[in-house]
Amino acid sequence: MIHLPMFKTIATKVREINIPHILIPVGVGILALGTLIPWLGFYQDDWHHLYYFLHEGSSGLQRFLFFDSRPFSYPIYVFLFNLLGASPLYWHLFVLITRIMIAIVFFKISTIIWPDAKKSHMIATALFLVYPVFLLQSMAVMFSLHWIMFLAFMVSLWAMLLAIQSPTKRVPLTILALLLQIFQLFMIEYFIGLEFLRPIFIFLCLKNEKNLDRLYLSVKLSSPYILFAILYVIFRTSFDSFLGYDRNSPQVLLGFFQTPLQTILFFVESGLQDFSEIFVAAWYATLNPGLFDISRPSVIIIWGIVIISALLLGRLFYRFNENAHNEKELFRGQIEILIVGLIATLLGVLPGWMIGRTLHTSNPLWNDRFAMASLFGAAMVCTSATTIVLANRKRRDAFLALLIALAIGANLRAGIEFKQAWEKQTLFYWQLYWRAPNIKPHTAFISDSEFLSYMGNYPTGYAINTLYPKQTIPTHVDFWLFSSGENTGAWDDFREGSILSSTKYSSRFNGSSKDTIALIFEPQQQQCLWLLSPDDVNFKTLPPMTYEFLPNSNLGRIYTTNTSSWKPHPDIFGQEPSPTWCYFYQKADLAYQYQDWSEISALWEDAQAEDFAPKNTMEYLPFIEAFGRLNNWEMAEKMTIRASTLSEKARHPLCALWDRMKNETPDSHNKQLAIEAVEDRLACSP
Repeated sequence: MIHLPMFKTIATKVREINIPHILIPVGVGILALGTLIPWLGFYQDDWHHLYYFLHEGSSGLQRFLFFDSRPFSYPIYVFLFNLLGASPLYWHLFVLITRIMIAIVFFKISTIIWPDAKKSHMIATALFLVYPVFLLQSMAVMFSLHWIMFLAFMVSLWAMLLAIQSPTKRVPLTILALLLQIFQLFMIEYFIGLEFLRPIFIFLCLKNEKNLDRLYLSVKLSSPYILFAILYVIFRTSFDSFLGYDRNSPQVLLGFFQTPLQTILFFVESGLQDFSEIFVAAWYATLNPGLFDISRPSVIIIWGIVIISALLLGRLFYRFNENAHNEKELFRGQIEILIVGLIATLLGVLPGWMIGRTLHTSNPLWNDRFAMASLFGAAMVCTSATTIVLANRKRRDAFLALLIALAIGANLRAGIEFKQAWEKQTLFYWQLYWRAPNIKPHTAFISDSEFLSYMGNYPTGYAINTLYPKQTIPTHVDFWLFSSGENTGAWDDFREGSILSSTKYSSRFNGSSKDTIALIFEPQQQQCLWLLSPDDVNFKTLPPMTYEFLPNSNLGRIYTTNTSSWKPHPDIFGQEPSPTWCYFYQKADLAYQYQDWSEISALWEDAQAEDFAPKNTMEYLPFIEAFGRLNNWEMAEKMTIRASTLSEKARHPLCALWDRMKNETPDSHNKQLAIEAVEDRLACSP
């Protein structure tokens, strides 16, 4: 039996273990950003990167990046695709590792400038990794370039400071720093604002120099970097002249010379709004009342993780002490960190302002990206401000631990939302594949709304094109999605027959409103994917806009001949799922399109053997008609009665179906009995 003193001895030895500072933020990052990786997929702008590389190869990717104003990033993405393939798991792991590396380099830089504040840097680094103003970590392909360039910037900054500290290695380290600076600037403009931190960092690093010498050396040593940054700004403002196109034109910067007062007011307003978003609204989102809905198990689990993380981090933080010789020295260092953090936050959002995009006013689903470059500045501000305000060490550690724990919770909630979004996506792709194994090119899908989370019209369009083999020329896509009535023109013209076209990046879709397929996808309503036909107008529960485009839905665009024996890319879409009710429904609906009544009957029997059944009226229809056409009127009647109980408005489509079968099938005694029973039960009009 183990005695109590032994427990105390073990606990003492555990407390005496020397934990490296950097392990704390690494652990925080893995918990918050890595826990859900196995269940994440691809989202929004991930899809066009995948489409161009998989369907059009390196040349397609190069052409797309040119139109995306990222012409020099082509080799990076080619390298990444060759390294990581099309597996979401590898992309998410790569982005997580890259982001942790950025944090480690940030910690190294901080300890060079403020060597006596390692504990503060440890906490700021952890906060940098999980700061809740950026919650789009799960868009791995889309942001992989951003994180790589963020790492390049950080390593460049680190090499610059090491060059100052190591005179014997100054030349190679300076060359490395300059090359990395030029490299990351040519790839992406997100971190150009942070380049102007270099003189400040050099000034703070030269602590042993007299003030005037310190200032002179700061200007001298930073001048090559500032020169390259200025040259880049000039080059970037001339992108339109070089490329003939610039998606991110710095219109506000260029407008400064024409309307300086208006531009200054824009900067002041943007600063107030974005700083409020970063330092206030981001934290409110971690505690808003909607997060306390304990009816959902995930809410309870996440709050449990938050509480445990806060307690554990508070205990771990208390084990570390700052190396400052006195409180005055510690306070002075924190003031410096606070000021630099505020400047870094400002410089981080500045590139977005230059193109008229602010964190506060941009689309709230995608505006997080404008805060990426400000993440470490915001973390520095929160850490230093807390250290300055809370003199009591225990309270300070507890408060910072709570902040990080809340940020962990915010990232986990975002991860769960992305996980659920990917689950819905994969349901859609596989059901579409089952229902439509082949589709004629130049087919447009029409829906009443955007039905996939963290996507949108054009990402879903690219995803559908990635799902199927390519049939058209490289500069065109085979399929497209039009939702919410956008870009479809007037509905009267649409129904008469109109041209549907769309151009996105380097691809164009051309089609006709007569070659469209209407769809509804609401699995949350216990429905399968519905590809609708004009006959479905009898359903009175469809979204109102659906009736505008339903008359043109042409299921003849779908055909079953599969000459290439293709299947969806397994790395992206995974292995084909085990059959569910929706599998049998989609196959039956496909067979219904070709009036293969025996196949539909067999599919019903297979579904019943697996204990699957529809949960709504719509999904009974092909089976009811199949059994009627096969002269099994008793079964058709039973299924109709069952289907009529699932919706208050089920009688309309069911009566319409039976009216059609009455006119199109041979007369028989059993048929007449079934018709009379159904019409009596549903009160169908004679």
